[in-house]
Amino acid sequence: MRFSTLKNTLAAVVCGLLASQTGTVLAHNQGGGFTTGLAAAVCRFHQVTCSDDGNGAPSYLEAMVKDMTANTAKVSILVQKGTSCTVNKCAQSSTDTTDSDAVYGPLIKITQGAGVYNLFVLHNVAGTDSYDVAMHCKTAGGVHTGTSVVSRQQQ
Repeated sequence: MRFSTLKNTLAAVVCGLLASQTGTVLAHNQGGGFTTGLAAAVCRFHQVTCSDDGNGAPSYLEAMVKDMTANTAKVSILVQKGTSCTVNKCAQSSTDTTDSDAVYGPLIKITQGAGVYNLFVLHNVAGTDSYDVAMHCKTAGGVHTGTSVVSRQQQ
């Protein structure tokens, strides 16, 4: 009897822990680092594809970057899609100005619908730096929808 109660309690705890992690399934992160002596034109290039995964048509991509190394270098992102930008911005950037804390830099939002967005990660001085970029494709109502990331260039 005691073993059965312990087993049921353990099962409930494990299921609770698993259920509490369901929100993280929606997160899309791209981590990386810079290990170069070059200060300028050092970037990582990724492409993020926003698609309808059954949750609705994508309206925008939101992204933010976290600088994970305590040094003088700052990590920035630039997200761009399209060239026909009469109503919404085609490109926006964000910089994490506080190194190695748990907080991401300002959230940016590029409202250019479904398709491929270009995401560049840059740093501004020579040295080693690591980062984490969080990104999500969302519908006009803010519902998470299809998001996939492909790394294109590491230099």
